[in-house]
Amino acid sequence: MTAPGPNGGFSVNTQALNSAQTALNGMALDSANIGVLANESTETAAQGHRGWDTAAALRASLTEWHEQVEALTARLHKNSAAMQQTSLNYQSTDGFLADPFKAR
Repeated sequence: MTAPGPNGGFSVNTQALNSAQTALNGMALDSANIGVLANESTETAAQGHRGWDTAAALRASLTEWHEQVEALTARLHKNSAAMQQTSLNYQSTDGFLADPFKAR
């Protein structure tokens, strides 16, 4: 929200909301690539420690990593959708409020 807007009122920068939504969506889509190097190096380390508790711990941490990335991706998608809806709601409300004042 920015202050003051036209006529001393408040206005919402929907372009900024749309940019934020695009950024969140981009992060969610990129999250699949996060940790590819970690996957390879963790698996290599686990293989190097075969038979040790360390190998099992490394694999367990990698499983947890994947679960956390999945949760983060879902949250980013959810926040992206909410940001988009917020922008649409502000635009719709602005239009609804402005309609009675339009010259006919």
